[in-house]
Amino acid sequence: MNILLRISVLLSVVAVAGCAGSGPVSELRESIEAPVNVSQAESPFCAKPEVIEVELPKPQIAAAPPAVAPFSASLYFLLDQTVFTPESAREADDIYQEVLAKNADEVVLIGHTDTSASDSYNDALSLRRAEKVKQDLIAAGVPAETIRISGRGETDLFVSTPDETVEVRNRRVEISIR
Repeated sequence: MNILLRISVLLSVVAVAGCAGSGPVSELRESIEAPVNVSQAESPFCAKPEVIEVELPKPQIAAAPPAVAPFSASLYFLLDQTVFTPESAREADDIYQEVLAKNADEVVLIGHTDTSASDSYNDALSLRRAEKVKQDLIAAGVPAETIRISGRGETDLFVSTPDETVEVRNRRVEISIR
């Protein structure tokens, strides 16, 4: 068994050495050794894998829609009305044009009130305020299907106040682009 192991190791070494190719050879070695051509074909022990070049399709990069920069603004209302304060009335058109220029997929309007009336009344008033801003945005050219409205009444105060308190900063519609 020992002899078989030696023979198989010797054959492996000869096979691997035959695949090594010719490196630098000294003149003395060339003059002593006669050239030997075993066959015209390469040794089966020296098989090289066939290289197949495949052209891969170029990746298609879909053009992503331009990202819309976040935007938010607030418009303020007179007490118990859907009419803007004088300052908000002056700013409204500029805000509407900014929203229109953003060309956003979604515009969110959230109406708010102060605490000067009942909860149910304030809920309805906050929704009417959001609806008023929605109609203004539509008139400015913002697509109606991109506008989402809600009313929070007096549940999300900007300035914390006790009940039955008049506070203009709580009577607002927040406009957000996401």
